[in-house]
Amino acid sequence: MDLNEELSRYPNIAEKAKQMGKIKEGFFNKKRYAEAVELWQRFSKEELEQLNQEIANAEILLKTTVVTPTALCYFSVNVFFVIPVRDIVWAYTRIIKESMNFIPTGKRHQIFLMERSGEQHLICEKSTGPFTKKTPAGEALGEIKRILDPVRPGIVYGYSDEIYSWFCSDLRGAVAQIDAESTAK
Repeated sequence: MDLNEELSRYPNIAEKAKQMGKIKEGFFNKKRYAEAVELWQRFSKEELEQLNQEIANAEILLKTTVVTPTALCYFSVNVFFVIPVRDIVWAYTRIIKESMNFIPTGKRHQIFLMERSGEQHLICEKSTGPFTKKTPAGEALGEIKRILDPVRPGIVYGYSDEIYSWFCSDLRGAVAQIDAESTAK
């Protein structure tokens, strides 16, 4: 299956993907391209039609991510990933401090999410100066939470050792609890 061909059936999705970059299967991204195709196939035709309508007015976060009540879409290594919101269970930020010879040179702000299968995705990354107080990933995660809370309130946001060990030790139980919390509200 060709992802560009599939996207062409949904003009609004194709336009957003085009704004983020060029989708291309190559030697170095074959596996990731296959993962993106697999994620795409999780959607029903009705869900894709709904996403096509929602994505037209959705804002692009940190130049690589679009969030709607139906799906979280992100662009990475010439591949456009579309993850169903119903499969998202955990989202968190990470800051990597970079230095050279013990002199700070910058920070990388990243947002990760985990889906119900345990697969983790680095959905966006932004570099800043070494002494900045800005947290672009934290702001973007807040926006993601604002959009997804009404449709899936059980998603866990933030990182701690306890959350990490909960997902690692009992992924099925964690997913079941998140699904229950999402349908109860």
